[in-house]
Amino acid sequence: MANDGSREVRREYVGGDVRFEFPVRPLGAARLMGVFLIGFGILFLWGPAHELWHTLQRSLNGTAHGAERLFSLFEIPFLLGGLIPEAIGLLILFGRCRVEWKEGRLRATEILGPFRWTRKLPVKPIARLEVAAPTNVDRQGQPAPQAMERFSGMMVVYEDSTKKLLVLGYPKDWVRDVANELKGFVGGGVAAVNAPAVQVVDTTGVIPDEADVTQPPDGSRVQLTEQVNGLRLNIPPAGLWRGSKGFILFPIAWCAFMAVFTTVALLPGTKREGPTLAFIPFVLLFWAIGLGLMAFVVNLGRRTAELVVEGSRLRVETKGLFGAKQLTWTREELAAIRADRSNMEVNNRPVLELQIHPRTGKKVGLLAGRDEEELRWLATKLRQALQLPAR
Repeated sequence: MANDGSREVRREYVGGDVRFEFPVRPLGAARLMGVFLIGFGILFLWGPAHELWHTLQRSLNGTAHGAERLFSLFEIPFLLGGLIPEAIGLLILFGRCRVEWKEGRLRATEILGPFRWTRKLPVKPIARLEVAAPTNVDRQGQPAPQAMERFSGMMVVYEDSTKKLLVLGYPKDWVRDVANELKGFVGGGVAAVNAPAVQVVDTTGVIPDEADVTQPPDGSRVQLTEQVNGLRLNIPPAGLWRGSKGFILFPIAWCAFMAVFTTVALLPGTKREGPTLAFIPFVLLFWAIGLGLMAFVVNLGRRTAELVVEGSRLRVETKGLFGAKQLTWTREELAAIRADRSNMEVNNRPVLELQIHPRTGKKVGLLAGRDEEELRWLATKLRQALQLPAR
């Protein structure tokens, strides 16, 4: 039986089909994020919109140069990009969702006033529906923000292990009740032979413990030196491509586009009375973003680390583009060492890092993005040398 909260979700039944009409998302204080995104989008759009409007006026008056018209074309991608945070902000504040099982297929529709965006999910065997919700504690055991308690969603997991998002941004109880009812329709339809199981997933993001990895993976360039009272692990750079998992292409493309954009903007034919006040910070902002991303990627690819266990003491020294850092703990100050997920994801898969968990204070994450087996091997060697658990 649906709980009181989920009665806000209106049901419509037609034959073997069903429609769930969700209300506007009850996000509470999290709705302020929508206000922020709308404000950011307005600031983002101001520069290119001002330049385009000025060029349009000059074109109508017959005073615009050819290079100036060419320059205006480079404003269009930025205008389209600025509409994205606007749309997300409006959806957070005023949007709602509709979920349908119709003619043997799942559909999800985002509704914002008169606008509709419908996604038809693939027609193939479904393994389960997953209801994912933030837990009431974080990794350090601290209470999670109450605003996140209302931000849950439902994923459709197919038998080939692919996933598709169905609904997002509603209280867990609402989504779970809809999933429990929806599974009866999905299980009797074309997309699955058996009714899928609805699973409530703990999204704290902890990866289950695995067996110790006692040997480094093939191709590992980590240098291990075992000593009488400990060991030394020297981790060389991973390289720009492997270290960033291919993300290096994005800042390269960004900076290349900005180089063309800036060059065209500075051509003599595009100069009127000089750059407008809105144009200058607009270009500087995007150059700062591109160069910042480039520096971040270069740091991922060029960083090195040295892990040293001497008796009951662990010393970690990292070196990268932004300098060197050294941390030291005694065995009594440490609670656990393991390979666990970082705060990054690539293709919906968590990126692992080497984590050192002190008994007090926050965990320290290192070497995110390195080979997963290599990270588990490093964690195993450190645990064995210090006689520490993974959890």
